[in-house]
Amino acid sequence: MFRRDQDKVKCDNCGYVLVKPYPKDKFCPKCGKFLKNLFEYGFEEEGASKPQPKEFETKNETASSKFKGKVRVKDREDYFNLEDDKIEFKDGNDYIKLLGITSVDRTPLFCSNQKYVYLLELTNNLDYIATSILGGDLDKMLLTSDRSETEKCQFFEKDDIIYLVYGMFPDKKGKWILEQMAKHYSELVRNKNVDNLSKIEKYEIERSFEGRVRFILKEFITLQEVFTDQEIPYVENKVRLDYVGLSSMSIGVISLLLGADKLNFDDLSGYEGEELKEMQESLLTAKIEAIAANTLGNTGAYPRWIAVKLGFQNYRFLTFKRYQNDYFLSILSEGNLKKIEKAEETLDPYINHVIDEPFTGNLKPFNRLKGTIKDLLQKNREFL
Repeated sequence: MFRRDQDKVKCDNCGYVLVKPYPKDKFCPKCGKFLKNLFEYGFEEEGASKPQPKEFETKNETASSKFKGKVRVKDREDYFNLEDDKIEFKDGNDYIKLLGITSVDRTPLFCSNQKYVYLLELTNNLDYIATSILGGDLDKMLLTSDRSETEKCQFFEKDDIIYLVYGMFPDKKGKWILEQMAKHYSELVRNKNVDNLSKIEKYEIERSFEGRVRFILKEFITLQEVFTDQEIPYVENKVRLDYVGLSSMSIGVISLLLGADKLNFDDLSGYEGEELKEMQESLLTAKIEAIAANTLGNTGAYPRWIAVKLGFQNYRFLTFKRYQNDYFLSILSEGNLKKIEKAEETLDPYINHVIDEPFTGNLKPFNRLKGTIKDLLQKNREFL
């Protein structure tokens, strides 16, 4: 309480005595505490009544109706949280779950949503096999869940930095986002070694890039009607099979290399002839099984296909098809991806004879199957 002696008021908090003119902000000049009773006294002294709460009135019009034609009301899609499970566009048909960046030397640089940070390491694993054995650039991957739901990862590499967008969207939209990411991130790390950034540098770059990501996505929203959902047609009208493998629980039971002339294997000097081919088959099988197991273990989905770009509209594909009892057919091919189903349908009747039961370690039926498939594909390994 304040004590008043004529025009003097004493602060009970610190004992400081105030005289007219009292402070307008009603704060004690000594202790800085708000003087509630002085505030009330001030109204009484000036003959003013205390402010009364305004009676609630129901509004019959909104800002958008009141100023119709004068202001633009933002659509809902202008607002998003990068940590949401997904950022939806175009009534939910297109969405993004992750924008990520990693260096080719496996340094994680940016992850918009930590729920999917494992995709950065997976990207590096895919990039390794794409640029080594497969001899191209990692381009796309389609993931298929147990519920047959599909989602896409699309990649873009520039200056030894790999950019990733994960979700569901047409290729042209994904390419635009990746190119914008590369443009803005390159500006932030110009003349810097991204594999040797200090913690402070990395933090500042990440925070700055997060703001740019929001700008990119807002621009993406405004361009929704400009983009076409039509995919670019393949130049080739056929697909050629270069490798066929069958596995169970990540154990390869069949590996058949049909053409190794366009693949880049590690140094296998000292091997030649049939022994060299067996080593190449074993090496390729091991890498393919590692990719499949790593993807399934991290994402809960298997890669239906992984696309590696060799040149303009020239692609190599690593495809997977799931069968009963956890058997997987893996095919390495080149050409038109849409033709791969015809190749799989050709192999299905032969494969279905040996997958009635889980693999028990008996390779005899699979060795016979390998011979049958080898004879079949030596006659023709191209499918129209």
